[in-house]
Amino acid sequence: MIASASPHQRMMIATVVAGLALLAALWMLAISPKRTESAQVKANVATQQQRLAAANTQLASYQAARNDYPTLLAELRRLDGAVPARGEIPALLRELQKRAGSRKSDLRLAALEPGSAPAAPAAATPGTSLTPGATVGAGGLATLPFSFAYTGEYFDLVDVLAAARRAVTVKSGDLKIDGRLVTIEGLTFERANKESSLIKASIAGTAYIAAATPQPAALPTAASTPGGS
Repeated sequence: MIASASPHQRMMIATVVAGLALLAALWMLAISPKRTESAQVKANVATQQQRLAAANTQLASYQAARNDYPTLLAELRRLDGAVPARGEIPALLRELQKRAGSRKSDLRLAALEPGSAPAAPAAATPGTSLTPGATVGAGGLATLPFSFAYTGEYFDLVDVLAAARRAVTVKSGDLKIDGRLVTIEGLTFERANKESSLIKASIAGTAYIAAATPQPAALPTAASTPGGS
């Protein structure tokens, strides 16, 4: 067919073939790479959008934590008030007397008793500095058995024991903290003398301490051998 075509037709056919070849070369050298590059750009944009969404989520979490910080700090302070890092039994007794509203009674520390918990004494644990006599129990909470002497009116003693009981309570699943966490283990009392309405009592209790986490011991350095080996 091409052989029987006129010179003008042959020129037209050659021009069309050359145009198609030019279009094919343009596609291979310019348009196709640009389409691949465009797909890569779209993929990169999608990746950056995912990273931006994750960053926004993290930022929102940080902002929420920042907003919650004052509340959490106040809660930690209340917990520290209920379970401090030291025994401070004299301060505890003053707190009980103040909260009971008893001014005529007298609370005095009688003794810090050896701990009865099965764990080893905290003093034997490197890196801790608990009150002597305290023992570390489950969860790192230390117990400190103690006893104190009371002199005063009977009903004032009732108020002191009630103040100790109400210091830390659970109401509707929420922890209510209004003082030191302490439990009363035993109580004995007698009249101070026949002519007086005052009583003398001996009360055994247990205070609770937030035991510090022991610091890891430093790794021993390898001793150098003769010859530097």
